Amino acid sequence: MNFQNYYKLPLDLGSITAKKILPKCNQKESIAHHLHLILTTSFGELLSDVQYGSSLWDEDFDNVSYRNKQKENILRSITSTIAKYESRIEKVKVEMNVMQEEVPDRNTDPRMKRKLDFVITAVMVATNENIVYRDSFFVSPLAYN
Repeated sequence: MNFQNYYKLPLDLGSITAKKILPKCNQKESIAHHLHLILTTSFGELLSDVQYGSSLWDEDFDNVSYRNKQKENILRSITSTIAKYESRIEKVKVEMNVMQEEVPDRNTDPRMKRKLDFVITAVMVATNENIVYRDSFFVSPLAYN
């Protein structure tokens, strides 16, 4: 693997201030880190560029049935941000599945939470290599007895 000037995330700020060498990663890992940042950043969160992020965190996931229009808006938002901010990949396809999953809780009864599963497929521009990035998040806790 070709290790370049890509840094592993999360950055260890203590190492930076101590002027230590930070761990590096290859381009594929760097792209995966960046896709994770895009998915987990809401619009306006990055003060230097309020257009960075996605509309994912602006959506209401407490609906009993998840609407296709919301899903389409989220996918369009993520795809647009990737196209604008991640030039190392092309032919990007973003898929999102919404599921209910029981999550154990030490202090209370198990909870049902809505889980978003993402699969992003693309081609790395530099190598023409296919990449697949998977990520998932729990949103909107729903307690039940």
